Amino acid sequence: MQQSVRRYIRRVTRTRSGGVIVLGVLMLFAVGFLLERNTMNANYSELLSIIAEGESKGNYNAYFGHAGNTSIDFTNMTVGEVLQWQHDFVAGGQPSNAVGKYQFIRPTLEGLVNELGVGRDGLFDEALQDRLAIHLLERRGVREYVRGHITREQFAHNLSMEWAALPRVIGRNPGASYYDGDGLNKAQVSIDVVLAAIDSLRATTSV
Repeated sequence: MQQSVRRYIRRVTRTRSGGVIVLGVLMLFAVGFLLERNTMNANYSELLSIIAEGESKGNYNAYFGHAGNTSIDFTNMTVGEVLQWQHDFVAGGQPSNAVGKYQFIRPTLEGLVNELGVGRDGLFDEALQDRLAIHLLERRGVREYVRGHITREQFAHNLSMEWAALPRVIGRNPGASYYDGDGLNKAQVSIDVVLAAIDSLRATTSV
C-alpha cells in the first residue's frame, strides 16, 4: 500500500504543482497509513484471544486470582480509578495487581496510558483494553514479525516476556512460563497453540 502511494506521489509531483496537490499528497499518505493499521488490527483477534484465554479466560473484568470475577466492573471504571484500585489492592497485601482481559499490571498500564495519551478520566472499557493490548503486541515486534524481520519463535519469545501465561518457545525450559518459579505464574497455553496463532497472523496480514 505505501509503495503504491509513493509511486503515485512521484508521478503526480513530476507533472503538477500547487497547494491542492500538496494537500492531496498528504491525504494519500494519511489514508495509506490508516489502511495499514486497520488491516493489521483487524487480524490481531486470534492472537489476542489466545493471550486472553491464558491470562483471564477472556474476561475483561478479571483480576489477579479471580478470572471469573463479576462483582467488580472494571470496564465501567475510569483509568484513574483502576490505577488507584491496583495501588490499594497491593497495599492490602496482595502479591499482584494484574487486571483486565490482558492482565495489565499497574506499571505497565500506567506506562501505556501515558505513552498513548489516554486520559485518566477515560473508561477502562473493552475497546481501550484491546487497544492497549495491541500496543503491547507492537512493542513486542508484531510488525517486524509480519515483515519477516524476526522469526515466529523470536516473536513468541517476546510475547512470553510480556504475558506470563504464554510459554517459552526458545531458550531453557521450553513450554514453561518465562516467569516460572516466581510462585505466581505458570504457562496456560501450549507452544503449538501460540505458534499456530502467530502463523495465522502472518498468513492473513500484509504490510
